[in-house]
Amino acid sequence: MKKNVAVYLHSFLVALVLFSCGGIKTKFSEEELRWFNVYNEGDVLIFKSEKNELDTTIIIKKELYYPEYNPITVHDKYLPQWAKVWYKNKNLKNHLEGHTLITMIKRHPTKQTRLFLDYLYGDASFLNFHVDSIKEFKHDKVYKINTFHPKADPDNPKTIFWHEDYGVIKYITHSGIIWVRMNLSK
Repeated sequence: MKKNVAVYLHSFLVALVLFSCGGIKTKFSEEELRWFNVYNEGDVLIFKSEKNELDTTIIIKKELYYPEYNPITVHDKYLPQWAKVWYKNKNLKNHLEGHTLITMIKRHPTKQTRLFLDYLYGDASFLNFHVDSIKEFKHDKVYKINTFHPKADPDNPKTIFWHEDYGVIKYITHSGIIWVRMNLSK
């Protein structure tokens, strides 16, 4: 009986320590944060199509945070860092209040950083993102990211061009229309 009480007490103390310490916080590297820091709230991205049509995207919110710690069912011993960039665009028919352009999650201190890019319903996921794993898409400072989907609408991006200093600078829709960002000054 005393042994069972000791086991329960030990388990309780271990759980208490885990819950109270909040886990070991992960932290994005400077290279990873470049994807997040390329935009500021209030930035306006103006694109022009080869048909001389204009389209505007506005960065409405940036978040860099840690969620509430849940060691048993979600986080294990590491508390993941999250980063999100939100935007608005008239073509976001399913997300009138805005949508995430960039979502990053750092689940482990040395690996498992995830990057999700979603622009006008053209999306790409890098489930073990780190600088080396995405270099195959890079030429100079521009990443050419394939967002093709067989069931995409014709106006959804098929290819997104992401510049290290400016973010989205160009995209090509599934119907082949090229949109180029006009305001690239910083």
